[in-house]
Amino acid sequence: MRERATLRRQVLAWVSIPLGILWAVSAYSDYEIAQRFVTDAYDRALLESALDIGRQVRVLRGRVYVDLPEVAVQMLRSRESGQFYYLVTGPDSEYITGEPDLKPSRPAPSGQAAYYNDTYRNQDIRVAAVKLPVETEELRGLVTVQVAETLSPRTALLREVLLGMAVPQALLAILAGVVIWFSVGRGLAPLAALQREIERRSHRDLSALSVANVPAEVRPLVESTNGLLHRVSMVLAAQQRFIADAAHQLRTPIAGLRTQTELARRQTSPADVEAALAQLQTAADRTTHLVNQLLSLARAEPSADNAQPLQKVDVAVLAREVTTERVPRALAKNIDLGFESGDALPPIAGDNFLLREMLGNLVDNAINYTQPGGHITVRVTCDPGTLTLCVEDDGPGIPEAEREAVLERFHRVLGTGVEGAGLGLSIAREIVLRHGGTIRLLSGQDNHGTLAKVTLPRAA
Repeated sequence: MRERATLRRQVLAWVSIPLGILWAVSAYSDYEIAQRFVTDAYDRALLESALDIGRQVRVLRGRVYVDLPEVAVQMLRSRESGQFYYLVTGPDSEYITGEPDLKPSRPAPSGQAAYYNDTYRNQDIRVAAVKLPVETEELRGLVTVQVAETLSPRTALLREVLLGMAVPQALLAILAGVVIWFSVGRGLAPLAALQREIERRSHRDLSALSVANVPAEVRPLVESTNGLLHRVSMVLAAQQRFIADAAHQLRTPIAGLRTQTELARRQTSPADVEAALAQLQTAADRTTHLVNQLLSLARAEPSADNAQPLQKVDVAVLAREVTTERVPRALAKNIDLGFESGDALPPIAGDNFLLREMLGNLVDNAINYTQPGGHITVRVTCDPGTLTLCVEDDGPGIPEAEREAVLERFHRVLGTGVEGAGLGLSIAREIVLRHGGTIRLLSGQDNHGTLAKVTLPRAA
């Protein structure tokens, strides 16, 4: 697997690209300026040489000649600028002096110099040509003076100038890269310290990370990480609390099962064994019910992983089905269990299984606490933006001071004589909260009994 580049390398790479482009543009600009400077300097020197030769032009007996001493010619040829050539031609392009095989000059206005590149004796040369007027009584016309030199001295000087300009710029770019490298390392030092702090931590330590020395650009990341740590700690705390509560609640029925099993083994008569087994089955049923409730509570926890996507649920149909399923149990206690609903109620977005569990717990709780001959009504109504689900009974009711407490897990109202683990209402609350709704415990009609009122948001 290819290793990802570090942040320092990425920053250096992204900075090096524009630095390289700027250096290339600067080098090209330096080349153009240096070439212009070298060309102008050498061209002026060539023009001065041509003018010096032109000043030596004489006319004698109608003929043009150049009074140029050999010493002067040797001086021109021995210049540091390189090999030097010249040619002087008369008004009719006749040869006067210089290199006879030098190519004729290109046209140029009188009194102005013409500069151009050419080849001579297999060498690249630079030529300066100027036409100078000759006006005497014997002759009038234009004398052409051409001077040329090889380009190698110009190239050498241009290279020297470019090296003198480009090399320092390249060194500055490299120095900037080094400074950026160490500056980024310095800027990332707080992140390295943060990394060491996280590495030294125990897996049990989920406290927030310090943001005191963290750069402003990284602070949102650290704060988001702290938020995640807080949520993870809450989930772990909820899981640990659930495990502790479950272990505590299961200890008693399992101990009872063990005791009743031992009693059943001691019985000798079939009748006593049958009675002990019946009690053992009842205890097993209660334990199974408790385990199922614990599983439902774990599934309803906000931290639980709900892989099932939310779907549109018809609460009226669901409530009718749940109520119908509980009718035999209500009839066994001589309780009148009824259902009321409006017509064409809109659906809600939810988990059908959890909503069925929630409503079933509310109805079961009402059946458990309603005396024989009592009444229970399951009602579904529609309000603007919400659906309201009510389960009302005329049982003993819940004291107002304990209505919030009974929604907590394992809390039961004393003195009711009803067996249970105190999980039904807490499971219902967790499911309601998971669906973004609210649940309230109120007094029933005429301040008798209990009204469990659930409000759920309608589907968008």
